[in-house]
Amino acid sequence: MTKEKPDYFVKDLVIDDEYSIIDSDATIVQAAQKMKELAIPDLVVIDKETKKVLGVIADFDIVQNIVADGKDPATVKVTTAMYTIEPVTTETNVVDAFERMRDLNVNVVPVIEKDKLLGVVTIQDVWSYIPDENIDEIGLIPVDNPKNAEFWFASICATFALILGFILPLIGAVGFFNGIPQNIANERVLHFFLLDAHGANYYISYLDVAGRYGFWIVVIIWSIITLIAGILGFFSIVYSSFSDFQHFKTSQTVRVIIPSIMIGSLIIEWIILAIGMNVMAVTSSVSVNVLGLILSILAIGFIILALFRDNVFRQSMDNDIKAAEPAVNGAGGK
Repeated sequence: MTKEKPDYFVKDLVIDDEYSIIDSDATIVQAAQKMKELAIPDLVVIDKETKKVLGVIADFDIVQNIVADGKDPATVKVTTAMYTIEPVTTETNVVDAFERMRDLNVNVVPVIEKDKLLGVVTIQDVWSYIPDENIDEIGLIPVDNPKNAEFWFASICATFALILGFILPLIGAVGFFNGIPQNIANERVLHFFLLDAHGANYYISYLDVAGRYGFWIVVIIWSIITLIAGILGFFSIVYSSFSDFQHFKTSQTVRVIIPSIMIGSLIIEWIILAIGMNVMAVTSSVSVNVLGLILSILAIGFIILALFRDNVFRQSMDNDIKAAEPAVNGAGGK
């Protein structure tokens, strides 16, 4: 039986009450100079007369809204490039504060009291205070923080998949097929990798083969597609699992489709290479590289494990209250 999880508010966070401000009549150049001087990426924009919070100016806003548009930063006011976000109070729920920053894709929200600035909190401040809406009861292994465990599990699986299925064939460590060469002296066997084939005394680039056998142009193109799919699939898995850990939603394309393409491209790579081996008359007695096949199967298995990471870990029922508490030690504003 689980107990009710506590709510957390901005007052439970460590509020940065020394955060720098800039007047609304300041220019972009002045804001940039202040950011450089203080080594910070954001400034809270304050109305010069009323001292009311108007918004936040970030270095990214300067680049995107001023520099990229060719505007003169020496004359443009900070209010032109700042983003407007509804400030929070100390009594605002951390979930509400998080959603305000997430919806605008920004890092900082001002904290006010009676329209006066108390400080700011960042999206990183609130991450650890956001409780899961439901206890994660799906999974085989009980842990205190399933999303954290799933992130590391998926990242490790994606890394192994990329290395075993894509990097090793690329660098010529493990091949796909073996072929007995014809009319090549001092060469007993050729090993076919992702973009080339070589043995103890002989090297063939697939570009050279494509000049004689047109189908190998398809082999080259698909090998490049396979490599790109492997890299994109790796980053897709890591990004989506990290987003789950940080309570961000990701699209089905990032979560499932791109990693699935990673699997499909590797399978098709085997098929296309097999066809190419039959087309190219320079070899005979073609055989599958057993180690390469095993590693490709393992790579696909790791990708599948990463895709189904939600079914690996579950919330430890003995520590459900601990899991609902913030990971940051200490609470309360300055």
